[in-house]
Amino acid sequence: MSFLRIEGQKIDARTLSKHQWNADLIEFEGPLLSLYKSESGNDLLYAWLDCNSTRNRWCIIPVGRKSLRDYLEQQITLRDIYIESEWLVIFHTGGSAKRSAFLSTSWDKLPEAYLPESDSYLTPEIATPAAEKLAEEITESYFLGLDGELYIDDFSLVPKIYQQLYSFHYGLEHLDRPAVHGALSKLAGSWTGGFSAVHLFTGLNSVTPSIHRAKVTEIQFASPGHIKLNLLSNLARRIETSASQILDESSFIALEQYYSTVYRYFKENKISGFDDERQITATLAPEILIRLKEFVDFFFDLMKWEDYRSSFDYLNVDPLHQLRVLLAYYRRLKKLRPYLVGGNLFLGNSRIFGASDSDAIE
Repeated sequence: MSFLRIEGQKIDARTLSKHQWNADLIEFEGPLLSLYKSESGNDLLYAWLDCNSTRNRWCIIPVGRKSLRDYLEQQITLRDIYIESEWLVIFHTGGSAKRSAFLSTSWDKLPEAYLPESDSYLTPEIATPAAEKLAEEITESYFLGLDGELYIDDFSLVPKIYQQLYSFHYGLEHLDRPAVHGALSKLAGSWTGGFSAVHLFTGLNSVTPSIHRAKVTEIQFASPGHIKLNLLSNLARRIETSASQILDESSFIALEQYYSTVYRYFKENKISGFDDERQITATLAPEILIRLKEFVDFFFDLMKWEDYRSSFDYLNVDPLHQLRVLLAYYRRLKKLRPYLVGGNLFLGNSRIFGASDSDAIE
């Protein structure tokens, strides 16, 4: 049996960016509608269209943050997403799941049989648990307060570090999602030569759907000023907890002493790559692994992260990898300390800076 004809332009698969699987939204003996994310950070839907005896036909549909949220909350239909899309890409998969026969087209060139019904809402009867979980978590407004003398590189550094910390906490808070667990386990457990911690944080960002990413909604700076974000507030509070540990002088001294102690232990036991964020493969003695696990536990105590212990165990990676991930987090967190101590940065809604219409950039 041949597929229905679709008008469009053949394209080379290499012209498409890499897409990262995020979650299946509808299933029936396999995924029918899945959420993916492109390298540029945009969300995509993969929808099953048709099959014959040897191949399956799929459609890639771009979806914006608001439309994805509205679809998850049954405010719009899947047909609406098709109609508002600027482009569609059709492709086929065979027995090996390799994708082929890419075709660029638009929704109005699809046969009516391939378009969703007019009432194609994501109802509870068809939504997967993953889709329901995505819909449950709602983002809120959150402020990064700014004050004092800041330079353009400060405006670059602070949001970048905050985004990396946010991605880290998103990963640990969403380990029940297969895409997140798989990404974090792979990234934390494959920290081999040449792999930097940057990949850990960007990798976690790649499995964070747009509806949960920290989105800038307003910027104002007139000393004082702010960056207004839309994000998951529970993750923001996690970052506040971490920031309070480096802002408090006694807690910070304890963390720095801990960091120095771990460094000396690495050096004394010839464990390479302490702070270059690479691992040199080595076989570690059982007593060393026990000591590294103690370092991991002590870090959780210092950071007030007691409930994260079980999350890290769930990753099923050894204490060396766990410790290296934690130290990479700490190195990034510490970069915010001068701004916090100097009164240039305030986290949370406790200090909100007013914005006039003329100063705000949305």
